[in-house]
Amino acid sequence: MFQVGARVVHPCYGAGIVVRIQEKSIGESVHAYYVIDTVSRPMQLMVPVSRADDANLRPVGRASELRDCLCACSEAPEDDEISKDLRARQASMRDQLKSGVFSDIVEVARQLYYMNSKRPLGTIDRQLFDQGKDFLAGELALASEIEIDQARQEVENVLMSMLKPVE
Repeated sequence: MFQVGARVVHPCYGAGIVVRIQEKSIGESVHAYYVIDTVSRPMQLMVPVSRADDANLRPVGRASELRDCLCACSEAPEDDEISKDLRARQASMRDQLKSGVFSDIVEVARQLYYMNSKRPLGTIDRQLFDQGKDFLAGELALASEIEIDQARQEVENVLMSMLKPVE
């Protein structure tokens, strides 16, 4: 069970802070809900306390571990790592984003950034890329206790380092 003030990650909506635990009546029954303020966009989530595990709500990772994982973005993917089948690749990336697993989302952002360096991304790929970057920045911001814009810039800087020539 999370307490008020806990920093959590919802796999579909990203990182946020539990601002209160609220009870709501539905018919005859009363249910407790976590009310979560998300950091990457102005939104409040209500997650039933009894279903938090089913929803894969988890605590925010440690900043050092997230940054270590993010370092994978500094290496360009091999050509065979990126599926040539557009629909299959996008479906796989959607699943990776929905998993809420930081390392999976790093991989999506890494591949899409690399693809974007070769040619502009299409609409769906651009949405997946932006969603991935927001997710990464949100969790990094909460874990590191920095502003979301600073975390976004950190993610961008790591991605940009992928394309810098090795000296």
